[in-house]
Amino acid sequence: MIEAHLQPIESASAWRQDSLASKRNWCLTLSAAQRTEVRNALTHAQRRDCAVTDLQCSDFPLPTLGETLLGIAPKLEGGLGFHMLSNLPVDELDDEQNLLMLWGLGTYLGEAERQDKAGALLHIVTDTGQSVDATDNVRGFQTNNELEFHTDGADVFALMCVRQGRSGGESRLVSSTAVFNELVTQRPDLAAQLQAPFHFDARAQSPWEDKIQAVPVFNYHRGKMSALYKRRYIELAQRFDEVPRLSPQQIEALDAVDRIAADPALAMYFQLHPGDLLLANNHSCFHARTQYQDYPDAALRRRMHRLWLTLAQGRSLPDIYANTREWSQTYERRQQHARA
Repeated sequence: MIEAHLQPIESASAWRQDSLASKRNWCLTLSAAQRTEVRNALTHAQRRDCAVTDLQCSDFPLPTLGETLLGIAPKLEGGLGFHMLSNLPVDELDDEQNLLMLWGLGTYLGEAERQDKAGALLHIVTDTGQSVDATDNVRGFQTNNELEFHTDGADVFALMCVRQGRSGGESRLVSSTAVFNELVTQRPDLAAQLQAPFHFDARAQSPWEDKIQAVPVFNYHRGKMSALYKRRYIELAQRFDEVPRLSPQQIEALDAVDRIAADPALAMYFQLHPGDLLLANNHSCFHARTQYQDYPDAALRRRMHRLWLTLAQGRSLPDIYANTREWSQTYERRQQHARA
């Protein structure tokens, strides 16, 4: 067993909401000129007459905004670990054009990764009417349920709001590094427990057909603390006979993560509005969403578009991530770059 790391992590990514309350240096509101750049880039990309996911950065020219986006990528790993863009022209575009816009912006930030076993590079986050509990392969983003603090896959998730629901759906973001630091201070025994493997339900998304994966919540590697957290999937894995029952200390550790992550002194609470694009590092951020109520009219229903991105200058990953559905692709890219 790997020896637990029980010292606070000193990093810009260990931010607290109460220290950011008066700052907005993590948010870029597009100007009228930048919105025009985006629309012109869309027109240019549409002339290529190919699949959205075949488009490259050069197919989506952004004379000034492009440089800004290239400057944001290092902040997602070496800075706070998150950034927001607002005032994107979603209101002027149809759903397919909005997918194209997100893809084009993403090409400036990183390499898109598959988000499911089928290989989809773009996901539509909306309520499909299905239930996580009723089937093996439905995931939380396909429902209107509350999503507890969790991580997605690859280095960064990019979540763009196209339409809000009728009510609810408040977003939350917290530094998982700050959560770890609080755990070390308050309960080092639980911080150690969380660096031992937990069993996660793979939701039928594993490329190796694995029903479960066993990974620590917190993984210390080369001076950085990365996190993989999905409490609901940890609890769903308990339905498999081969998975050990959660111990009282494991449950206490998970309770502590949830309690600390929800602390308003640490977590940011906000509503994503149409035209907002949230970018966050999965290694150093947890995100959540409250339950929402939607409109009966399908044309008005809540709709988000999502990318998972691997950063060119992302952190080194622990070997235990090699066989996880969330980070196997990013891990392999790192290995390929190291061999090149």
